[in-house]
Amino acid sequence: MKKNIKLILFYLLLSNISYGQQRITINRIESRLITNQGIEFIGNLKDKNNDLYTFSNWNNRGMIYLDGKAYSLSNINFNVSTNSFDSRINREKYFSFKSSEIDSVSINNLMFKKMGSSFFEVLFEIGNNSFLKKHDITFKKGVSNRLGVGTLGSTKTLIAYNYLIKSGDVFKKVEFNKRSILELLDNDNDKEALINFVRRRNLSYKKLHDIVVIFKFIFNNLNWIS
Repeated sequence: MKKNIKLILFYLLLSNISYGQQRITINRIESRLITNQGIEFIGNLKDKNNDLYTFSNWNNRGMIYLDGKAYSLSNINFNVSTNSFDSRINREKYFSFKSSEIDSVSINNLMFKKMGSSFFEVLFEIGNNSFLKKHDITFKKGVSNRLGVGTLGSTKTLIAYNYLIKSGDVFKKVEFNKRSILELLDNDNDKEALINFVRRRNLSYKKLHDIVVIFKFIFNNLNWIS
């Protein structure tokens, strides 16, 4: 850190689930966040930037899982721009946790699990099958000039979501429409069974809550392409 930056002390409430709740004081912030229990969260101290975050504020109850243990904290957010997790130290400083050191993180009861080099929000799991939500970045161009010369306004960076199902190591992207979901099924009998289930339950192929119900039915009852 630069010499003109004062040593920042702040407190996170961490609790080791295996040994009960304990208050942890941060002794040093450099490339490691070190606690008085000897717990080290490796990462980087960085300045405020234009990264996009899943949650609109930092008052989030989080749980970090690593090395078979879990630690809770109240100042964490998911950085969609970098696919990593940050804690805000003050309005201008952030601590970014090193992703390779973390197995999974729960924020406000939303579970993010590392799969490969990326984190996915797990909507639900049944056996070896998962329904996942990928937090991603998209770009929206400015409106084209009516004269066809240039654009009005700058390009905007926005958060976008992609949905996938996972079986073992196989990922398949899912669109929220009837055709995309039916194409995942192996045979006509299963397709007919799903159509009847959706009709009986008055479900929609376009609403996330209903899609969750649909995939729970598929994973539990039907043969689908894996």
